[in-house]
Amino acid sequence: MIEALEKLGKPANVVVWAGDGGTVDIGIQALSGAAERGHNIIYTFYDNEAYMNTGIQKSGSTPHAAWTMTTPTGNPSFKKDVSSIMVSHRVPYVATINPAYPNDLYEKLRKAQNIRGGLKYIHAFSPCPPGWRYDSSLTVKVARLAVETGTWILYEVDHGKFRLTGPSRNLVDKDKRKPVEEYLKLQGRFTHLRDRDIEEIQRLVDAQWESITKLLREQQ
Repeated sequence: MIEALEKLGKPANVVVWAGDGGTVDIGIQALSGAAERGHNIIYTFYDNEAYMNTGIQKSGSTPHAAWTMTTPTGNPSFKKDVSSIMVSHRVPYVATINPAYPNDLYEKLRKAQNIRGGLKYIHAFSPCPPGWRYDSSLTVKVARLAVETGTWILYEVDHGKFRLTGPSRNLVDKDKRKPVEEYLKLQGRFTHLRDRDIEEIQRLVDAQWESITKLLREQQ
């Protein structure tokens, strides 16, 4: 359909909206194929980190150590980094967004809309009060803390060029990031964690930032 509209001189922005299953698990083969073929679509992954509609089961996007109905003692595996998988496909644009930062979100969607040709991948942080076990009044606070602790990183990869965006630009310095415990303690899905578990999650977050720091140096 996309190619037919192009040939008819009626180009359109085709938007895909999908969750964990349609992106991270069984649907990843279709996403990979669309990226490899260079289909001109904007693919938005709303990431609530589990199968929320069917009873809060673990998905490939569930964070390490998080409670779900199928991981009652905590997820032993690790969240699949689909954004990096899309970057490896050399699509023209990859970006992460967070509803607590609407200006950053708007600019990225606008940029994706204006890029013609190739798949544009948007990874949206999507807090889920019942699945993450917190009161809905805390949604914005949870979303902000995800960024402020460095757990969720706002960035874009525009035609292969990596760039931190929004508040994440100021968090390369470890001292400027809040302890990851502040983000975890608001969510019931992490209440079973012991101190050593929290320390391990903090270590994983810090290691990811070390990789980003190295990448930024290499791009200079």
